[in-house]
Amino acid sequence: MSGKTFLALVGILLLAVFLRFWEIKEIPPGLYPDEAMNGNNAVEAMARDGLSVFYPDNNGREGLFMNIQALSIKVFGSTPWALRIVSGIFGVLTVWGIFLLSRKMYHPLASRNKIALFAAFFLATSFWHINFSRIGFRAIMAPFFLVWGLYFFFKFYKDTGSPKSQMISAALGGLFFGLGFHSYIAYRIAPLLLLLPIVSGWNRIRRETCFPCLTLIFILFTAIAVIPLGLYFLDHPQDFFGRTSQISIFSEGSPIKALSVNVAKTLGMFWVYGDANWRHNFSGMPQLSWIVGLFFLLGIIFSLKNILKRDHPSEIEKFNSLFLIFWLALMLAPVVISSEGLPHALRAIITIPPVMILSAYGLNNAYEATIRWLKHKRKQLPEHAHQLGRIKRELVLLVALLFVAMAANAYDKYFNQWAGRVETYAAFNTRDWEMAMYLRSLPQDVKKYIVIVGEGIDPRIVTISSQSVLFGTETFLPEARVEKNFHYVTPEELSAEFAKNPKQKAEIVFLGAENREISSSLLKQYKNLKMKIAGPFIVLALTP
Repeated sequence: MSGKTFLALVGILLLAVFLRFWEIKEIPPGLYPDEAMNGNNAVEAMARDGLSVFYPDNNGREGLFMNIQALSIKVFGSTPWALRIVSGIFGVLTVWGIFLLSRKMYHPLASRNKIALFAAFFLATSFWHINFSRIGFRAIMAPFFLVWGLYFFFKFYKDTGSPKSQMISAALGGLFFGLGFHSYIAYRIAPLLLLLPIVSGWNRIRRETCFPCLTLIFILFTAIAVIPLGLYFLDHPQDFFGRTSQISIFSEGSPIKALSVNVAKTLGMFWVYGDANWRHNFSGMPQLSWIVGLFFLLGIIFSLKNILKRDHPSEIEKFNSLFLIFWLALMLAPVVISSEGLPHALRAIITIPPVMILSAYGLNNAYEATIRWLKHKRKQLPEHAHQLGRIKRELVLLVALLFVAMAANAYDKYFNQWAGRVETYAAFNTRDWEMAMYLRSLPQDVKKYIVIVGEGIDPRIVTISSQSVLFGTETFLPEARVEKNFHYVTPEELSAEFAKNPKQKAEIVFLGAENREISSSLLKQYKNLKMKIAGPFIVLALTP
């Protein structure tokens, strides 16, 4: 790697760090219940029987992410950013990983460094990836483990380095690839991705090392990483599919029609209309900026030409084109067979790496084709060599300015436009989080009643919608509720409680939204009950 490439990579990684950690304590606002559920499970695991490979609450989640979050909570406390910095770390390391993977895939082509840098930059400035790198969802690990697992796989696939180093790469690659099964349910289709390179590598005759042997090492270490989760599913087969059967198109009346619609929506999310959920995206904005979207389209076109053209001069480009297109199509399969909330940026997160590499390949090919055209014209028109040389310099400057504009736009779109939206505030249950901070500040002798309307209360987890308050007040554990005087009740339970002991010091809040009917009834019934405004919610304060 040249000095210029190294400095460019460092600059991209610093940019990735900035975009993923700047103001992480304030943005995103609030804490979504699914994030809080992760944190509560982590807290419970540390206080009870220890960490688990799988947590069945909230439709079931692989446990690795929550176990890492548990360490973060232990260091930084029960705060949203303690949950989210784990995602940020995985996000930054994925940017580094996509550089290494792209560079290894296109080895030994002279353009490999440019393609790798372009891919890393596109990923570093992607709103899609920045957003999920700042939310405490386990899915952010899927592209990380896949990118790093494939990087080490391609290290020995390319037959570079000593036999010992290739064995180490096979073992590390298998571990990373296997740990991906602990990330997100859509990852389970990933082994099919290896069919193409394994068949290709198996048929290679001229190699310094034994490719079948290295592949078996890779598979062995993948199995070692998967074994704990596999043993859990053997004992709990009902947890294996999670919500998959609930949201599958095959549960609908016309699955073929649903599939056609889903394919159109999913492909359209890259260029036309993206995820409408404000938590996942700037609602409706394509998942790719128009610049990256253009290069992504070019990358697909160039790749299809490489696949279909028999006399293409570069077998590496032909193989990579086939591999990337297959990677993209394979990872979109779990998305298009689902029937909920499409287009769905979170469910499609595992497609981000091939999208960025194809976009980088499209930009590189367009740039090199332009440079070749300028060189050709200089030979044809030597009298215009000076003007053509100036055009080349201006082209380089244009690409540099384009990158600066993309970085500035990524910052503006996320921090200035998206973060301050009312819809974003609501999407992360910010009202509930501010309520938790208020309740947390009250003296211990004050009874805190959180009224839950329309949901059954579970004695252990209470409700899914209450997780943000439970995490913020550190009252997920039943004994913590008793110690801190917290009571999660239905309206009926609240009335019964007051009937038994109306003369008590208490404060009442309503989870989700104020219930005027219940509030008015209580105010009429108890003269010592007063209403006050505490930020974005109402509190009913009862004094003896």
